Amino acid sequence: MPWGRPDSTARPSLFAALAAALLLCNAPARAQVAGARAPVGGSGGEHEIYGEFKVDESRAKEKVPGSFVLVLMTNAGKVVERQSAQVNSSFRFFGLRNGEYQVVVESVGMAVARFPVLLNSSRKIESKLDITLEWVGGAAPKPGAVSAAEFYQRGAASGDLFEKASAALKKKKYEDAAALLRQVLAADEKDHIAWAALGSAYNSLGKSEDAESSYRRALELRPDLLAAAYNLGRLYAVAKDYDRAAEALKTAVEKHPGSADANFLLAEVYAQMRRYEDAAALYREALRLDPKGKADGHLRLAGYLDATGRKAEAAAELKQFLEKNPGHPNREKFEEYIRQNGKR
Repeated sequence: MPWGRPDSTARPSLFAALAAALLLCNAPARAQVAGARAPVGGSGGEHEIYGEFKVDESRAKEKVPGSFVLVLMTNAGKVVERQSAQVNSSFRFFGLRNGEYQVVVESVGMAVARFPVLLNSSRKIESKLDITLEWVGGAAPKPGAVSAAEFYQRGAASGDLFEKASAALKKKKYEDAAALLRQVLAADEKDHIAWAALGSAYNSLGKSEDAESSYRRALELRPDLLAAAYNLGRLYAVAKDYDRAAEALKTAVEKHPGSADANFLLAEVYAQMRRYEDAAALYREALRLDPKGKADGHLRLAGYLDATGRKAEAAAELKQFLEKNPGHPNREKFEEYIRQNGKR
């Protein structure tokens, strides 16, 4: 845990529990406590989620592209299904069990919107979810809107190559993806999206310097491209180059204040830099933007509040975390802390 008093007198029992919890939260799926009431969700049932996917183009300054990706996830973080979604079309996820879900809208590999859905009935549920996103131009879209910077208009040949590269990335065929993206860029070196995607391919191949230069080229062409700024910041953060990570992510947050991902990652970086108050503010903003998806922010805040002696507030954060993650493996430890320190 990055939080702690300078004199290292913070309570070790809570920190041990929180550290274990953070590791578990980053696992592909969370374990369920025996007897937990929350249904876990997933395929193998009879429920359905369906609806219309639309994009409001009334404020668009550039051409709106044809498709996005819809990802159905359980609240434990397991991906149930991915679907390409054409603008102004319908979608359907079927064969689902009882559970809490999120329908995540992705653009260039980044989540731009999340919609919670609860399915919990002994009879078949057909849950209707209509999704409408607002398309905006300019460098600073309002929170929740989709920026025109996240797309690029290509010719037929380059478009086909880019789609093949995207498919290769999803299949983790990174060498193939990089080769295809280099072909796209040979035809049009101003394709900022292709540069960002090439950076991701290089990063997955362990070619950090090539990834960095690709992300930077994308940002030279389009400074408001969230995917490039976020992934560049993450690249630096993994390398523990926190100053440069903070620089990249601060720009991402300034240009995209509605990005829960960018706010959360910048908070993580500030915590490593011991800028605890700044980190806490960003965790709270990430939680405001995405209360369920960024629920781990409650754990970070609880550690910070405990270390600074605000145990009642720490207990309140843990209580909120457990309300969103009732089946967490450390539930009993957290409940004990809440009983000892919560407001009465």
